[in-house]
Amino acid sequence: MNQSTQKQFNDILRQQGLQVGIKPVEDIPNEKCRLDEVERLGVLEKDFSADSDYTSLTQLATITTGTQIGLINILGSDIQRCKMDFGFRADQSAMAQELPREISVCQYSLLMPKEPLIIEDLFLDERTKNFQKLEAYSSLRFYAGSPLVTSKGYSIGTLCVLGTEPKKITHDQIEGLRILADLVVGSIENDFLKKQDTGKKDAPSINQNESMVKYFSTSSILFADFVGFTTLVEELEAGDLIETLTVFFKGFDRLAQKHNVTKVKTIGDCYMCVSGIPRQEREHALQMCAFALDMLKFVDGINIQHEVLEKPIWKLRIGIHSGPLIANFQTGAFDVWGDSVNIAARMESSGEAGKVHISEKTADYIGSDDSLTARGEVELKNKGCFRTFFIN
Repeated sequence: MNQSTQKQFNDILRQQGLQVGIKPVEDIPNEKCRLDEVERLGVLEKDFSADSDYTSLTQLATITTGTQIGLINILGSDIQRCKMDFGFRADQSAMAQELPREISVCQYSLLMPKEPLIIEDLFLDERTKNFQKLEAYSSLRFYAGSPLVTSKGYSIGTLCVLGTEPKKITHDQIEGLRILADLVVGSIENDFLKKQDTGKKDAPSINQNESMVKYFSTSSILFADFVGFTTLVEELEAGDLIETLTVFFKGFDRLAQKHNVTKVKTIGDCYMCVSGIPRQEREHALQMCAFALDMLKFVDGINIQHEVLEKPIWKLRIGIHSGPLIANFQTGAFDVWGDSVNIAARMESSGEAGKVHISEKTADYIGSDDSLTARGEVELKNKGCFRTFFIN
């Protein structure tokens, strides 16, 4: 289909979408930066068919989720281009190559670009219930998509799967889709770097400082602090206070190494660490929770000594959340940021002394109800209500 014919076809589809009541997404976060990233990588025009890895990853996505159709979609400003499909008939594949973004299900992933989008029944979901009125979607009932988030932290599209029946998928299946999406992004960025390396000497190159800032699609973040620290400051001599904090923090550092956890920093009496980066281990939440429980045991051991010596008792409060973040490795420093980090901090501040307070996202990775006590809905400052748990 030539460019002029494709534009006319897209205009007709847009009009049909409006007529049946499909509402295009608006107020997309960081849309200009996102589109700059799409342009930087050249993915809207890139031909994926020459690389068998993309075919394998798309097929594996359907196997992982037990669905019939898998797609790699790139989202531009007003169009969606399908770069690889598995499970479509020839006519369906031809139609899916380019669609107006306004009538794509993937467009809704742009509103929460670092979270998977799962729609168990397209006919019942408020966002997509009118899609059944379009011929292209009339036989599709299920959608699951994981965003393709680049090292700069912007979503360029989705690795998504479709099914002809409504269904639910498990946390592990969603995790599998996320890992495959990361592999798709890795292939795209590796291809881009190879193209840069084989270009002319005066061709633009990646800034080395920028390459040290990287997006990670999954991790677990822990914040811990001592309850009543202000009172301890008033009661203890400065030397004793610093010495005791040093004992605790050095002990935490040793335990972090044992559990493959990375300390980010300490701020006053607050200890912050992360697991799951740079290697995206599946066990990052379990590692972090095991580390947190050992932290409490370590503090209990020190407190036994304090009781004998008639010193003040220190009470530790811990919060953990799992999710995506951006890490900065520049010039020997290490820091992380993102909404997941902020939520982890709120988990700590809304927790209780002597307990490990975790979010539902972290609980999903643990997968054992026996080890958790549900706390119910908790209001986190500036973040809304979250289902949270205490580790037994």
